[in-house]
Amino acid sequence: MSTLKDIRKMAISKLMKKEIITVDRHETVAKVMKLIQNSEKTMAIIVKPRDEDDAYGIVTERDILEKVIDPGKDIYRDPWNTPVSDIMSKPLISVYPEIRVKYAIRLMRKTMIRHIAVMESSKLVGILSETDLISYIADVLPEDGEKPAL
Repeated sequence: MSTLKDIRKMAISKLMKKEIITVDRHETVAKVMKLIQNSEKTMAIIVKPRDEDDAYGIVTERDILEKVIDPGKDIYRDPWNTPVSDIMSKPLISVYPEIRVKYAIRLMRKTMIRHIAVMESSKLVGILSETDLISYIADVLPEDGEKPAL
């Protein structure tokens, strides 16, 4: 059984998702919504850079809800005609696969993000979300009544 201390010391490469959905910056928000709906646990879609000098972007459920579905202003965005580049967050904040979980959590908290990209030699190799972390920890927690090792 892993303790929370062990988990905090783990490299995020052990917890990250390697199946990443990427789209071109010109894809519509409607298509991205369908991709999120059809994937099992994906809540973020990575937007490919235009060229080697450009940065990756990210579109999350929150981006879609706050910037398209209900932006809270007299703004109307048609998801069928709005490119993801209009609503994505960019640049994508990333870390190396070897970084420890505790540092990834601190970076996410400090930058107020819920997904962090994992890059190796300028190549996107994974993504880690707060939900992934909670799910992993919940899976290794002991059953009710047993005290976990912290």
